[in-house]
Amino acid sequence: MPNLTATKPLEAIGHLYDALRILESVLKEIGSGAIRGIEISESLATAWFQVNCCRLYAESDVNYEELNVEAMGLINDAKCMLDSLIDWQKGMTPYGRLYITHNIRSARADLNLVLTELESWLSRQTF
Repeated sequence: MPNLTATKPLEAIGHLYDALRILESVLKEIGSGAIRGIEISESLATAWFQVNCCRLYAESDVNYEELNVEAMGLINDAKCMLDSLIDWQKGMTPYGRLYITHNIRSARADLNLVLTELESWLSRQTF
């Protein structure tokens, strides 16, 4: 189990909830078809930052670290694809949408695993 003090898991969990909330809103926007590319790109950057903040609290556990780093990579890949589509003035292509949503969903799955484990660990602690 991770080497966390009483406040660290709460802060890590807070950052994960923020990241998951952002990712969910991005998926909804992409699904709606009314895509604001720059705003989504900025949202993905913020989600990446929130996961990175969680890493600062939970990096002592290799399992959390692996899942957080993978999620960060997936979020970054989705952001890079979106930024490329914007830069190339292609709009949201069907394959671009598929790739971006797949990466966001995969990142979300990784983050949910970390969140579940942190919440489970926290519930077993006696402070």
